Amino acid sequence: MYKNFLNLNQDKQKKILEVCIHEFAERGYENASTNTIIKEAGISKGILFHYFQNKRSLFLYIVDYCFQEVLEEYKKYPLTETGDIFKRLIEFGVLKLKLYHAYPEISKILLEALVNSPKDLRLEIETKYNRLSKEFLPAFFQEIDDTKFRKGVDTTKAIQILTLFLEALGQRYLKDYKGKEQEMLEDVDKIMDEYYEYMEILKYGMYSS
Repeated sequence: MYKNFLNLNQDKQKKILEVCIHEFAERGYENASTNTIIKEAGISKGILFHYFQNKRSLFLYIVDYCFQEVLEEYKKYPLTETGDIFKRLIEFGVLKLKLYHAYPEISKILLEALVNSPKDLRLEIETKYNRLSKEFLPAFFQEIDDTKFRKGVDTTKAIQILTLFLEALGQRYLKDYKGKEQEMLEDVDKIMDEYYEYMEILKYGMYSS
């Protein structure tokens, strides 16, 4: 679908992507202007839609690009704690915080896409997000030291509980900050403090000491 765009030289692709990311991050899907995009990118509207067909297709491409960029950034920082699942979760939370600060526009686009985009778009984006999570999370939970768990605690079920909890917590934050994505980015430290507290509670219930 995006063959014409992908055939462009890298510099031209990068320029168009930067302009689109900035516009969607600042204005959201509904209010983003393709007129602004073509002006800033130095292309015509006909050329833009030759690459992406329409605004909807353009936004989905940008969201997919942002997902992949974030995933690639995660891969650059392999987690150092390979045994203690809670230390690993905390390390993961700190990494997420760093990426929020390092890539605020990409973070805003993904938050906007998951919360405020039109329903038909949001369903497609959520499906993509869930698929990427299922690809990423299993590796995240590999090589866990199950000797740390209380006697009688099923490690597999404990990991399932942690996975479900993280998904539910993420959905809660998205709901609480719906329409307030910038505020969510500003409250990351507060959110992380709460995240640490939850980890300690779960650790107390699952670990032997």
